[in-house]
Amino acid sequence: MSKYQTALIETLHKQFETWFEDIEDRPSIAAEEVARFLHTVKGTAGTIGMPELSETAALLMEETELTEMAGEWPAEKLGAYLYPLMRICYEFSQGKDGMQAHPIASDLDIPMDQPLVLILDDDVTMLRYLKEELEANGFFVIATVRPDHAIHYFHDLMPDCFILDLMIPDIDGFQVMETLGSRMRSRFVPTTVISVNDDKETRLKAFRMGADDFLSKPLDMEELLVRLGRQLRRKEQVDRLLFVDELTGALNRKSFAGAYRRLCVEKQRTEANFTLAVIDLDRFKQVNDKHGHSTGDKVLSRFADYVREHTRASDDLFRFGGEEFVLLLPHTRENEAVHLLERILEQFGQVEFGSEECPLRVTFSAGVVEVSDTNPDRYEDWIEAADRALYRAKEDGRSRIEIGSIGYLTLERSKKLNVAVVDDDVIIRTLLAELLSKSLDGSVCADIKAFRDGRSFLADKRHSDRNPYLVILDGMMPDLDGLEVLAELRANPDSDRYSVIMLTGRAGSDDINRALKLGADDYLTKPFRIQELDIRIRRLLRRFR
Repeated sequence: MSKYQTALIETLHKQFETWFEDIEDRPSIAAEEVARFLHTVKGTAGTIGMPELSETAALLMEETELTEMAGEWPAEKLGAYLYPLMRICYEFSQGKDGMQAHPIASDLDIPMDQPLVLILDDDVTMLRYLKEELEANGFFVIATVRPDHAIHYFHDLMPDCFILDLMIPDIDGFQVMETLGSRMRSRFVPTTVISVNDDKETRLKAFRMGADDFLSKPLDMEELLVRLGRQLRRKEQVDRLLFVDELTGALNRKSFAGAYRRLCVEKQRTEANFTLAVIDLDRFKQVNDKHGHSTGDKVLSRFADYVREHTRASDDLFRFGGEEFVLLLPHTRENEAVHLLERILEQFGQVEFGSEECPLRVTFSAGVVEVSDTNPDRYEDWIEAADRALYRAKEDGRSRIEIGSIGYLTLERSKKLNVAVVDDDVIIRTLLAELLSKSLDGSVCADIKAFRDGRSFLADKRHSDRNPYLVILDGMMPDLDGLEVLAELRANPDSDRYSVIMLTGRAGSDDINRALKLGADDYLTKPFRIQELDIRIRRLLRRFR
């Protein structure tokens, strides 16, 4: 990049800082000022060999003329409008030549069905190496140095494979396996133990406790990849053969599309209506935290049994993950489904799962939709509509049933997830806030705010509410850096409602090590692809239902 190109990028960066650093102090920008800026960028960029920047400015100028924007631009709207310029500016600032790679907006999607591998190892260097190597080979990795996090992730994220080291301070790998014993037996999650201690007694103990494989350190990555691939193929075969969730006896998620398609075909033939309900057990995370995961498993299993006992043989119950279920009710109108679920709710809420000293009763909330079309490929839209109704039920106090419709998807959504982007770089901050507003719209109800430093983020009034909080946190910031902010979050008594993704430079290995030890849920190195960030966010959001 020539000195003239560098100078132009620095000029753009300063202009963006002027407009967006203090939106409250300058909530609007004169349209004439924006027009002059675009005109300058178009001419200068084209002259010094930055054609994409020049063409993008020209297109934005044409768009401005088409919309006849006059007077003042609201700062927030201007940020969304100038997003294409910010993206290019970011790419140049990361040293990308010729715009061949797009670290923020890559064409490559990361599918949600990418195999999820959970890794527990107190050696952060090993952890990072495994994460990067496995992700380079098509896996999606959640890595942690903390056994308590690994246990929660195992329950909440339902990984496809689990890799754990035995030599972990405080709680060793054997204790983790013992804690997860019933869940490891009830669900087929291939588990690989890695350890420097590979004597016969250790290996036999690992296999007796449920390990499917054992590898000695130092690891041969090629061998690990081959073994994981073999285990995943075995899991896929088992999953294809077993359409029933092992813990609850409900049908699993993989079998839902076929059942939904059959109801659509029947509706085409008979015009018979059917209803879909998304059901979620209330405050289930508290059940696991206070009474233990074994009690949580009993609640899930008994709930599935109870629903089957009180519904028809033609009704299908599916476990979608965690404490979320979907119920398909053929030949059923929405009001009939509501009456049915209200009866089950009233009766199931009287079942005692605790003890005299520590009583426990569990309720559920549900969203119900009556399916009005026969397109089998639209089932995700109807599930989302029911899910929105479920969220309303949760927000209105839980232990209730709400009716939804496709129409609700177009309505303004209530705020249910707090999201913060904390970064001292105005371009990164504005880019991520805008990208998150697009990517989370339609998939989760999010209140997104951007902060230029740690202190302003910690002063956010939303910390006082009880909503889950997703934080994208830059590790390097003046005054109060990201690690100090993370430490303060984890010191809170309700720190489990925060999910934190750390952003760091590639050279910041020490920062990554410290972040993982302080309890960061994940990390990304700059530059990164927004698709990767999207997927990591959606994976972590499963913890907050």
